[in-house]
Amino acid sequence: MKIPSFITHYHLKDRQPFLTLSDLENGSDNPIFQELRNRHKSNVGYQRRYGGNYIDIRQNIENSLRRLFIERGGKPTRKYPFYFVLGESIWLKNLAKEHSEVKIQIFDLNPETTSFTFPDSYIALSKDKKPYHGKVFLLHELESFIGKYGMPCDGGSYNYERYWEGDFEKYIEFQIWEDNIVKPFID
Repeated sequence: MKIPSFITHYHLKDRQPFLTLSDLENGSDNPIFQELRNRHKSNVGYQRRYGGNYIDIRQNIENSLRRLFIERGGKPTRKYPFYFVLGESIWLKNLAKEHSEVKIQIFDLNPETTSFTFPDSYIALSKDKKPYHGKVFLLHELESFIGKYGMPCDGGSYNYERYWEGDFEKYIEFQIWEDNIVKPFID
């Protein structure tokens, strides 16, 4: 199986790329989060859902993710990462009809500030059912990881109703723990 040579960051067209909810002041009380949390009520093409305590949970997961990455030898320069998927994810892109994307070649990534999880880090670090849950992987492990577990496929079902309750194994998530990689893409 051929491994994609790039990673993709999806963001809403009405927002610049690489905004991180964990960076919001006042967390779940921030008006930006409240607007995103309720956007599905006025925009039928917006499938994303957030619980009221999403940011607190997200920050706890990201703190664990960062700690695990450092334990593996990673050298993050950010408190919270920027998120990408390996290759593309039609499922993730269609979570909001108004998504834009940024692609970065894997050979441009810094191994010291790049990690990945399978599946999405929110699931990978909050469940403990599979051998890759609770773990953070390094860039040089990508080929052996895919050789062992295969390349996920997000084809087939694009049913978004209660999607958060499933296994959610639709893509490999990449975390970029530095600003330099994304600076050229920010207006």
